[in-house]
Amino acid sequence: MQQLQPNTTLQGGRYRILRTLGQGGFGITYLALQSGLERKVAVKEFFMKDLCGRDADSSRVTLGTEGSRETVGRFREKFLKEARNIASLSHPNIVRIIDVFEENGTAYYVMEYAEGGSLADKVRHEGALKEAEATRYILRVAEALGYVHQRKMNHLDVKPSNIMLNAEGEPVLIDFGLAKQYDAATDGQTSSTPVGISEGYAPKEQYKLGGVATFSPEADIYALGATFFKLLTGVTPPSALDVDEDGLPIEELAKRGVSDKAVAVISHAMQPRKKDRPKDVGAFIAALSASGQDEKPKTDKSDLTQHPEQANLAAEETQLQDSAPKPEQKNMAARTFTVKGVSFKMIHVQAGTFTMGATSEQEDPGSDEEPPHRVTLTDDYWMGETQVTQALWKAVMGSNPSEFKGDERPVECVSWEDCQDFIAKLNRITGKRFRLPTEAEWEYAARGGSKSRGYQYAGSNNLDEVAWYDRGVFKDLFTENRTHPVGQKQPNELGMYDMSGNVWEWCQDWYGSYSSSSQTDPTGPSRGSGRVLRGGSRFYFARGCRSSNRFNDSPGCRISSFGFRLVLSE
Repeated sequence: MQQLQPNTTLQGGRYRILRTLGQGGFGITYLALQSGLERKVAVKEFFMKDLCGRDADSSRVTLGTEGSRETVGRFREKFLKEARNIASLSHPNIVRIIDVFEENGTAYYVMEYAEGGSLADKVRHEGALKEAEATRYILRVAEALGYVHQRKMNHLDVKPSNIMLNAEGEPVLIDFGLAKQYDAATDGQTSSTPVGISEGYAPKEQYKLGGVATFSPEADIYALGATFFKLLTGVTPPSALDVDEDGLPIEELAKRGVSDKAVAVISHAMQPRKKDRPKDVGAFIAALSASGQDEKPKTDKSDLTQHPEQANLAAEETQLQDSAPKPEQKNMAARTFTVKGVSFKMIHVQAGTFTMGATSEQEDPGSDEEPPHRVTLTDDYWMGETQVTQALWKAVMGSNPSEFKGDERPVECVSWEDCQDFIAKLNRITGKRFRLPTEAEWEYAARGGSKSRGYQYAGSNNLDEVAWYDRGVFKDLFTENRTHPVGQKQPNELGMYDMSGNVWEWCQDWYGSYSSSSQTDPTGPSRGSGRVLRGGSRFYFARGCRSSNRFNDSPGCRISSFGFRLVLSE
């Protein structure tokens, strides 16, 4: 058990946990009820999921080795500093801190609860926003950033998933976990928070060691322009490194009828060199607020920066090789595809019925694995023989976000949102319909599908035979606990490798509770705060590698334990 259970109380009953909103690499966020005022609040708990545990009886956070205790202690101080940074701010479009305290061997801070979800959720559910609506949100966030910059602070993680909507529909900037404070006299940084990268939103200088060591409003302005791009197109912008190399694909804006002015503002904000961007948020606001907003952009293709994918699409398509049988010949066990010289194999999974969740062989199941229930999958599908490798990611995306480099290692440090971008591009290249598996498809395949032998893990009851995982001997993240090349362990009954261990695998579904009712082709809740992850990782204990174990995280979270596996639909 990692998360506090519903009805757990904190601070002598001042806060009562209602449910979990989401979990990231360094914290768990809960919806709670504040007693007395009887209002809903968000409570963020410091919890490093790869190093922390929890005593089920006392709710106290537990730690492992001496080395991990030192690491956790250091990052807990950063967590408290984040809380103090936010608490020092007072702006209607910045989340407000209500309380900070230590309890259960860890730290907490309490925030206002924004009920409207994030702008990332809004775009995901509704698609690209109308320009007037997107502009209103961006101007409000820009004003909040201007306030932050006046205090010599950079947010450094502005993106749609970090902008929530309150009950009045106003945007609220959250998550100052990467924010840096700078000296008012020298502009040098006074904080030691780690530099993070949100692919598509972080500027080029954020990728460099020391690139944001001095105060730089231009870094947040780049992210603000990238966020505006996402709201107007529904498409995550390419990484800053790709923008520098290939230019910004402004045709995405043009084909949606975005005004000349908005295109110009985004283009100016997302210049690769920071000296070419607006020097402060005031200049950004002035440009976006100027008259002429209703003008439409030119549609002459010669005026647009051509996206390299469109220029090379025909050539890429010729590199696709599909050795599959025709749809009516589904007796073959596998299909092989090659994209830009990188081959990957998809395994046939025959439709069937199984019991999903805490079945008898699953030792020490979590409460979210219950009740076990019958699930019927009516259609055959094809699932990746291995997790998506770094070689395939690079062939499709042209970059490699992974912390532990190696072409045959699984790609990691990819969010659920990144996976969607990868799949969309892969499908444009191949003309196929690749996607993430539903949670039910993943568990059915992990259990061996119609060939299941009832193992606890994916392919064996002996985890060492099938998985790279944390055996409780933590020494050094960069030696013992790094990822491993795919396919080195024993496969499961269907011939799939590493469905237990190595990296967690994103599923398509929102995370939610199980029902005892039988289900047919379930796809999970219609909305939520976290997307499902399955399979455990090389940085997780044996319990997390069971076939029925469930985990979830926010769709924008990237850590070196998160990867994915493809499914192909006919």
